[in-house]
Amino acid sequence: MGYIQSNGPVLDFETLKVALQKSKIFLLVFNAHGEILKASDNVPVCLKTASSVFHIFPDFSNILKSVNESGFSQDIITLRKPKAEKIKLLTFKSEEYYWTLGEVITEQLLIDEVITQKLETLTMYLEFAPVFFVVLNEKGEIAYVNNWTLEKTGYSLVEVLGKNWFDIFIPEDIKSIVKQVFDDIMNGRVELRKTFENDIIAKDGKTITVLWENKLLIKDGKPFGTISVGVDVTEQKIRNFEEDILLSVLSATSETNYHDAISKLTKTLEEERNIRRAIGRIKTHEETKSLELLDKIEANEAVSYKSLNYERRLDEKIISLEISYQSLPKYATERCLENIATVILNFIDRVYYIQKLEEASFRDPLTKLFNRRYFLMMLQAEIRRIKRYGGDSCIVMIDLDGLKQINDTLGHDKGDLAITTLAQVVLENTRNTDVCVRFGGDEFAILLPNTPLEYARSIIQRIIDKLDALDMKEFRISISAGITKILPSDDAEGISVLKRADELLYKAKKSGKHTICVDIPETQITCDR
Repeated sequence: MGYIQSNGPVLDFETLKVALQKSKIFLLVFNAHGEILKASDNVPVCLKTASSVFHIFPDFSNILKSVNESGFSQDIITLRKPKAEKIKLLTFKSEEYYWTLGEVITEQLLIDEVITQKLETLTMYLEFAPVFFVVLNEKGEIAYVNNWTLEKTGYSLVEVLGKNWFDIFIPEDIKSIVKQVFDDIMNGRVELRKTFENDIIAKDGKTITVLWENKLLIKDGKPFGTISVGVDVTEQKIRNFEEDILLSVLSATSETNYHDAISKLTKTLEEERNIRRAIGRIKTHEETKSLELLDKIEANEAVSYKSLNYERRLDEKIISLEISYQSLPKYATERCLENIATVILNFIDRVYYIQKLEEASFRDPLTKLFNRRYFLMMLQAEIRRIKRYGGDSCIVMIDLDGLKQINDTLGHDKGDLAITTLAQVVLENTRNTDVCVRFGGDEFAILLPNTPLEYARSIIQRIIDKLDALDMKEFRISISAGITKILPSDDAEGISVLKRADELLYKAKKSGKHTICVDIPETQITCDR
């Protein structure tokens, strides 16, 4: 028959049977099928001829389920035959079998009185159960702790016996709350079957989350302490947290629209994971592209953040992810971060391919600039940003002066040369963050994020100067441009801001072409030639 052991003496069934023969506590050993393998001589009459615990005890399968989940189960059940009796059971599992310590109690006995009377006997057996077992006196001083508690916390009995439980084991930030629970139990203000969960501090400083059930000890009708039985739920909390956060990340990255996916992923990382920066990168032989998921770190704050980098190397590219945070949530681990990073790296790779496909569909085949469709999409995104955060951003509408005349007199190949030359000059004199597009025919547009009107004017003037400096023998390339600022009051579709820019462009062309018209505050318009 299997042994029970906990870094102390080894006890088999026969040893426990002898120890219990003069006690009211009986012992049953059974297998996972409920078959009774051994029973002490002092079992109730109804158990002496029983072959299975399921035949005797109602709902015993629920007890076994609790044992399998938490390591032990403490229960009071009622037998109806041959007569009504209440039986208190403490069930736990050794390597091969299940063990139940039981005692028949009368209807009139209070549970706490039984615990008090049998404390000395029960604590001996609880030495071998994988649970925290703590006895405190009325002052909260430690009267007894079992071996499991000492092993899990790293203390010896000498170090804690007689010491205040709250001063040694309870974190400072919750000490007053836990003390209040103890006072409520001592004063009868808490249901005794109610469970409580709190952290305790081990000797090495690590925290353990324990789910407690507490009992009030009564002697001569007066409370004189508590018994607390607790289960370590730390690993379960960690698993639950990791499952929840991973499901959130998977849910976010599974969105069909990757813009929606990024938005949901950003929220999940920031609110549930305390991450303040998450930036993905894909490096190929031709280019390096970044995907900014989240960046809430100011330059002067960076030194106070911890950064982790994850990388996946494939034949044709390297995918990387930088994650920065100050502190992780309570039950978060670096293993959890690695699992999250794996999902996000796959997401970055998927977004990269989608963007490459989008880029192909958003490009003008002649100039390789973005097209009107892409411009409208980016303009609408920038309008949303301005409405939420404010700032200065401008759009520019540009017309290539005299394109029809070039086509009619020199041919469409020269007209195409004029268009591509203008596109190249525009690209060379704008930033990577600016959106340069061929709006259609001889019209071009530029979206200038985070750019005041005066700086936008200087960009277009620089483009005009570069065009004037070109050595074009057969024709001269000139442009007219209208510049306006995006306003928080502009409609979300961009109709109003495009209308203003078009009107400014029209005024520029009427002023003699090769002109810039800027919409400055107080509804004034200036045109420069």
